[in-house]
Amino acid sequence: MIKQVDNKEIKTERNRLKDNIFTTYEKTRNFKKIFQKKKMGNIGSLTAKVGKIDPLKEILKAFIPNKFGPILVKKKITSLGYETDYNMEADYFIEKLGLVFEFDGPDHYNNPFKMIRDERKYRALKSIKKNGKKVIIRIIRIPYYYQLTKDVAKFVFRDLVKYFRKDLKKLPKNGFYTDKRYTKAISKVYKNIFTGKTAKKEIEIPGCGLQRSERVPSEYCEKGIEKILNDFKKITIRPPKSIEHQYMWALKYYVDDVKTYKNNFQNQRLILPTWHTKFMERYKKNISNKKDEHLQCVFTRNKASILRTKKI
Repeated sequence: MIKQVDNKEIKTERNRLKDNIFTTYEKTRNFKKIFQKKKMGNIGSLTAKVGKIDPLKEILKAFIPNKFGPILVKKKITSLGYETDYNMEADYFIEKLGLVFEFDGPDHYNNPFKMIRDERKYRALKSIKKNGKKVIIRIIRIPYYYQLTKDVAKFVFRDLVKYFRKDLKKLPKNGFYTDKRYTKAISKVYKNIFTGKTAKKEIEIPGCGLQRSERVPSEYCEKGIEKILNDFKKITIRPPKSIEHQYMWALKYYVDDVKTYKNNFQNQRLILPTWHTKFMERYKKNISNKKDEHLQCVFTRNKASILRTKKI
């Protein structure tokens, strides 16, 4: 057993992967030994369509009533009769509302050509027509490090929807968020790791940030790092502070799990863009000013956050 002190928590050794980093507690073979209880379910994750599973669509269906029409997935808008300078493919399009939900995977932060296509897509919004008349379409981005915490759900389905109502008059003036819809949405995507039952509370679901991904910020291009820092400052309107805080703490748990070098800075270099001054300033500020109220959800590399869900 390796005893590593991290914020007064004693970690039980998990098995290592071939790249010399500990597995997540969710995936470790020693789960029952560590928690004295068998794992009964995978926690789940907010992501776009993977095979037959489409968590983001299930979330959209939970928040947006059927009366607003179908949710069209991966549709070229010209196939729907729109005229545009750039034939945008919408990840999730609710045509009656004029609202697109885009899932931004890691390539949107490390592939400059992907980012160029994104910029063209947004520019094309200014020139879309149908039957010769200008049409207004707006996009809500869902970055791949988002999870459906209450703050994220209120930001996406209340605050951003209310903001876009100035352009899209069919959007409800109070947005789509309600606590009842939130509970329904998380039950569609997330499970309690100990019981395997659908999640009912926020503390049962992952926090924002990277939980299992191997696509970490050390591989982002410079423009991608600038993009994620802008995500934390303003995505049309200012997002909740908890998103950045959870993202940075999730990275800290990655760094804690890297056991490649004795020098911790060298371990940080594997995960973090240590060369980018502004990013590292934000990282250090969040880690040195821990806000427990923003971290009341699951981090799959942090034992204590998983233990909280055991008694639910």
